[in-house]
Amino acid sequence: MLLFGHPYVPSQPFYHIYAIEAIRHTPSNSVIALYFSPENLDIIDYLRQNNIRFALHVESITEAVIAENLGASYLIVLPRDGSEIQKVAEHYLFDAKVLGYLDNMEDLEDLIELRLDGAIFAEAIIKITT
Repeated sequence: MLLFGHPYVPSQPFYHIYAIEAIRHTPSNSVIALYFSPENLDIIDYLRQNNIRFALHVESITEAVIAENLGASYLIVLPRDGSEIQKVAEHYLFDAKVLGYLDNMEDLEDLIELRLDGAIFAEAIIKITT
């Protein structure tokens, strides 16, 4: 299981953006995070064209399949959606890793039981504004 943002495990942060212009405020080789939505397709296209790794917050298996096809490296899911999305990811052999989003360290054990690829804690996501 991958861990991002756990206090005992060094990991790279993810940079949450709302606009293409915000990318220049992130370190090179960053992982950009954003919500999957039609409004963000221009940002996703920019990330793909520039070979920038990105994570998409998804809420359904349909969004997960689309995110995989868009080239997302990570799918960030809420624990309640995680098990179903992980099953689809395993069935279709996604390249993207399914990460359960956690606000609280005490919930890690619940996430482990879901058998997700990893966990991302709130502390691992840095919001970048333009």
